[in-house]
Amino acid sequence: MTAVGRITRRRLLFLAPTFWAVSGCRRSAPPPAAPATRPAASLEAGPAAAYARYLAGMRICLDPGHGGDADRPGYKRGPTGLREAEVNLRVALMLREMLTEAGAAVFMTRENDTALSDAGAEDLRLRAEVANRNDCDLLLSIHHNASATNPDANFASVWYHGDVDDNPASLDVARHLAVALIDALDLPQTLGCPVLSDELIARTGFAVLRHARVPAVLTEASFHSNPDEERRLADPVYNRREARALFAGLARYAYGGLPRARLVAPADGVVIAGGSRSVQVELQDGLAQRRSWGWDRRQILRDSIRVRLGDRVLPHVYEEQPDRVWFIIPPDVPPGRPRVRLQFQNVFKHSNTRPDLGIELREGGAGGAS
Repeated sequence: MTAVGRITRRRLLFLAPTFWAVSGCRRSAPPPAAPATRPAASLEAGPAAAYARYLAGMRICLDPGHGGDADRPGYKRGPTGLREAEVNLRVALMLREMLTEAGAAVFMTRENDTALSDAGAEDLRLRAEVANRNDCDLLLSIHHNASATNPDANFASVWYHGDVDDNPASLDVARHLAVALIDALDLPQTLGCPVLSDELIARTGFAVLRHARVPAVLTEASFHSNPDEERRLADPVYNRREARALFAGLARYAYGGLPRARLVAPADGVVIAGGSRSVQVELQDGLAQRRSWGWDRRQILRDSIRVRLGDRVLPHVYEEQPDRVWFIIPPDVPPGRPRVRLQFQNVFKHSNTRPDLGIELREGGAGGAS
């Protein structure tokens, strides 16, 4: 074991009894199953799935792509002139209605045919900022695809930013949305892997995803450049089917829980360079608060826990009761704001939504956080 590991283990043995005394072991008798209440069925024939109730309390930012471009001839239009921006907005407004009825708080980047800025780059930054500013659980940017060379192209895809390791929670959302769209729209083509990196399209990815500090994905539900699909996209009934699919994907994501990592010590994130440099984080699996049968058992995958300082993996100690992780900022790290990320998965293999811990390493003598 490394010196850092030995130090951490000694601190763990000293501190763990205190935490056990305060929190106690999680014990409970099997509770009765929660009643299978469902969101109202007024939005479409047939009720929403019972697990859609877990959308209640979520904060979701919907971004209907484009807008404010009606004066640009041929811009983002189908073969007969159907504007993508109009379809994006229509689907988003329908989805907002469904999510609101399920109890989610929905924040829109636009509610009419406008842009947030005349400058394209600034418009995209401001859209992401709506999600950041409102501390949303996720950002969903709604789009429809086009091909200038293949009018027969028509398949669904969902896009995340950067590499697969950059934000695993975005992959969780993307996976559920992709399957829901494929199941509902029954398009003539299906990609072998419909969850894709935006760096396949642009070197720096999609700006609206790049600027988001929350899990963020962009859906391309189908191709408005396909003549048959353009006709379907002009039909509000078909738009509602797409909105319903997005709703189902988001409901399945909510059902799997939204894990979180909460900084416990130092609570303000300031680690004193001349002190112990130790950090303590509480892991929340996103499921225990439901008090469902088995809630008091560990629902975090131990081997999924990773603490990284940049590209460097840091040793850590995990105690499942009370779901705490301890680690030490290495002594060779200078004062500043090192990027420290903690990632883990719950039993649904959903990743925590905010892996960056926001730690500041500050000059100072002994007596730092422990």
